[in-house]
Amino acid sequence: MGKKLLYIRIKEEIERRINAGLIGPGEKLPSEPELAKEFDVSRPTLRESLKMLQREGTLISKNGVGTYVNDRSSLIVNPLNKLRSLGEMIKDVGFKESETDVKIYTRNAEPEWLEKLRTEDSVIVLERIRTADDHKVAFYYNIFPREIGAEHFEDGFTGAIFDFLRVKLGIRISYAVTEICAVGNSEERDRKAVEVLGDELILLKQLHFDEDDRPVFYSLDYLKSRVFKLFVKRD
Repeated sequence: MGKKLLYIRIKEEIERRINAGLIGPGEKLPSEPELAKEFDVSRPTLRESLKMLQREGTLISKNGVGTYVNDRSSLIVNPLNKLRSLGEMIKDVGFKESETDVKIYTRNAEPEWLEKLRTEDSVIVLERIRTADDHKVAFYYNIFPREIGAEHFEDGFTGAIFDFLRVKLGIRISYAVTEICAVGNSEERDRKAVEVLGDELILLKQLHFDEDDRPVFYSLDYLKSRVFKLFVKRD
């Protein structure tokens, strides 16, 4: 802790209080002068902590009123036992969903991808950032065997991947097998995701199958853990 920047330590202390229930959802924080005095820091240092929490969606600022803990009901809920697109989940909680930095390219498949997709060919990668109310909340790669993607991505891509597959290729995704992973810093993709979204991420590795149990695409979905609530129903 001693080596961390001061504003990071203050940010983490505010987060600890929120997670411990000392400051509840929708509750107003003390004023900047009060907090700066309590933490014994300058107001610019305190503001940097608050700005980070606002960027992550933990706090919201109301002009002329103050800073509040974001209502946790605004989390994007992802029930992993139901197969739904990220865009649908974003819209369900009332956010405007969009995408940015869309890239489509062909590359050699990594060994894991070859095994998952049951192919020996190169792959087509769809890389993009998803936003909720213009805030970056997810960064992911959809990886297709070349024999499935082929020329279908030549005109670019936008929208829901499930709709694209159904309309363009006549493929319906029936189910997916999902692995929930921690995000480290050894992989270049992990480091890039942190650069795009910040830290505290969850990685979902998902293999999607059609109605004939054929693997259609593999995805690496990086999600901001403070924005998404993941749960599984267990019987």
